[in-house]
Amino acid sequence: SVIASLDIDTDGGENPTGGFLVMVASTANLLSSSLFITGMAGNPIVASKATSIFGIEFGFSDWVVGASVPTLLLLCILPPALRLFLRPRVNYAQLSREIRRQHLEMGQISSNELKLCGTLLTCLVLWVGSPYFGIDATVVAYMAIVVLTLLDVLTWDDIVKNYKAWDTFFWLASFITLAEQLSALGVTDWIGNSLSQSLHESSPLVCTLTLALAYFFSMYLFSSISSHVVAFAGPFFAAGNILGCPPKLLTILIALFSSMAGVLTPFSTGSVAIYASCGYISQPRWFLLGLLSAVVIIGITFSVGMLWWKILGWY
Repeated sequence: SVIASLDIDTDGGENPTGGFLVMVASTANLLSSSLFITGMAGNPIVASKATSIFGIEFGFSDWVVGASVPTLLLLCILPPALRLFLRPRVNYAQLSREIRRQHLEMGQISSNELKLCGTLLTCLVLWVGSPYFGIDATVVAYMAIVVLTLLDVLTWDDIVKNYKAWDTFFWLASFITLAEQLSALGVTDWIGNSLSQSLHESSPLVCTLTLALAYFFSMYLFSSISSHVVAFAGPFFAAGNILGCPPKLLTILIALFSSMAGVLTPFSTGSVAIYASCGYISQPRWFLLGLLSAVVIIGITFSVGMLWWKILGWY
């Protein structure tokens, strides 16, 4: 890893360089998860709730187009911002030597790696072109697994032993069922009505931004992004529907903030908790940096993002 290459003591407590690396890695993971509908387990739930409540199709291509500009800009802005606050000290000469050494050890790209790249590119084409090909994103994913198995890139043992994937599969199925039952029993509508009552005198645009902000900071109440999505995406969409919020605008805001809100705490999701457990940043400092990152995220989303979505005609 990069941390090992820099000879950072993993048992040495707080360290500005290690802290910078884990914060950047954690933040980049959350931002990249918001870029694609396939980036995080809760993303398909956001899309399905938008479809059931607003009656719109918000598929892979809509998600990527809407998320691309603000997310890619944040990926460029947040690392320098974190560097400013953490001030890491890096021996670039040592790092350069280590990179060259590891590059030589890697050798040439293998045939299995080429097969994997080709399969992933095909998946991306099918996901982006799903409205034209008529193939559901889930079917494309299953087709990729079958192809990789037939090409001997994966073995059946690899698939069976990947317990984390199976764990996600069963939990996601449970979350989707729970979300559907919350709607069927009227819980989503009740929460949506309660939220809308406090905003009924505001304009649809103000209501949209207020709901998005409330959704973002409600992440403080959760230790799982998927649980946050299941609990609140439906009710906030229901409130937006009652208040006349622009459907695609509210959908992309909830879609982005579902993952991006994970910056707020060191326990927001499993990957963040792993980075936080490295010990390079104290928990109080992580909360502070998370809040500062949230200010940057909201600022970019409500400025550059809003301009981009205006160009797309989403409000």
